[in-house]
Amino acid sequence: MARGYGTYSRVVAWLKILLPLLALAVLATVFLVTSDDNFEAGFSFSQADLDTLEAGSFLHKPQIDGVTEKGEPFHLIAEKIAPQADNPNLVVVSTLSGTFIFEDGTRIQLDAESALLDIKAQTVYLEQGGQIQTSDGNDANVESLLANLSTGEMTGSGIIADGPLGRISATRFRIDTDESENRVLWFENDVKMVYDLQNEG
Repeated sequence: MARGYGTYSRVVAWLKILLPLLALAVLATVFLVTSDDNFEAGFSFSQADLDTLEAGSFLHKPQIDGVTEKGEPFHLIAEKIAPQADNPNLVVVSTLSGTFIFEDGTRIQLDAESALLDIKAQTVYLEQGGQIQTSDGNDANVESLLANLSTGEMTGSGIIADGPLGRISATRFRIDTDESENRVLWFENDVKMVYDLQNEG
C-alpha cells in the first residue's frame, strides 16, 4: 500500500510539471498558426467548402470568422448557406447571427432571418431587415443593413432603437468611426427621439 501511494505521488508530481509545459506548447502552436502576415481582412472559405458550394449543395450550420482591416474580429453563424445559381459570388444565408468586436471595445450583435453574403465584395446584406444590439445599450430593429466585413462599417435604413435615453428612429443610419476612432451609431435623415425622463442622469 505504501509503494502504491508513493508511485501515485510521483506521477502527480510529474504531471504538475508536464501539464503546464504541454499547455504552453499548445498556446505557442495556436499563435504560430494564427499569426499569418499574409492574412487579409474579411473572410474566406476553405477549399473543401468552396468545392461543396460549387457542386450546388449547401453548408449546414457554418461558422465564418474573420477580421477587419484594423484586425477587429467578427464571428458569423448561420443555419445554412447556399450559393445563388446565377452568381457563385453571392451566397444566400438563412438565420444569421453575427458578432463584431471593434478596436475601441464596442460590440455589435446582428441577427436576421436571411441575408446575402457577397464573397467578392466582402459584404453581408440584410435586405429583409433584422436586429442590432450594441454594447452601449442600444437595441434596434432595422429595415435593411449592409455590413462591410473588410472595414467593419455598416449602413442601413429604417432604424428604430431603444437605448439608455429613450427611443430614436431615423430614415438612415450608419456605424463607423468618429474623430477619436471610436465606433459610433449615427442616426441620419428624419431623426425623431422620445426622451425617457426616468433615465435622466
